[in-house]
Amino acid sequence: MDSKYKLIIDSFGKDRFKFNEPLRDYTALNAGGPVSLFFIAFTVPELIKIIEMCRQLKLLFFIFGTGSKILISDHGFAGLVIKNRTKNIKTVSVKGKVSKFGIGVEEALIEVDSGVSINKFCEYLDSQGLAATEFKGMPGSIGGNLFLSRFLQSRVKSIKVLDLVSEIEEVSSEALSPKKHIILSAVFRIKAKV
Repeated sequence: MDSKYKLIIDSFGKDRFKFNEPLRDYTALNAGGPVSLFFIAFTVPELIKIIEMCRQLKLLFFIFGTGSKILISDHGFAGLVIKNRTKNIKTVSVKGKVSKFGIGVEEALIEVDSGVSINKFCEYLDSQGLAATEFKGMPGSIGGNLFLSRFLQSRVKSIKVLDLVSEIEEVSSEALSPKKHIILSAVFRIKAKV
């Protein structure tokens, strides 16, 4: 085993990794050959730690979410593949009015981890009485969609990213770049259901 892989495996535990794992089981098109090492990140701190280690060790790595917008070669990938399954969603603040009928929510700020699927995001919005209809039917995760969807970008207040030197920073959707940033989470402005 490569000594670089061993350092990463020892850091997280051998049970967290799969060796020569075929990616076809993780992509929507059921395509993708074996990867040298496969890891699923469930939290943002885990995601940051493994990315920092890969960068320090100069280890080739690739990150993806739901696998709905990627096509991976059947020849596989000689490096570490990280499946982003970060899952936190929380209401950061609520804006509304108080009237004789009670408190009426007009808009909420919702922070969502990049690995959350659009479907899970919609379920959360529905459960909170917030408008989810415009997001329904979008495949994929928050992170992958933010790079591609102008619609989603227009609903974002801020995006938390890991930059090229592994510093965490907040950027606007206009400043977001797939060449410079790894999305960790985003804060969305969401209206109440009508």
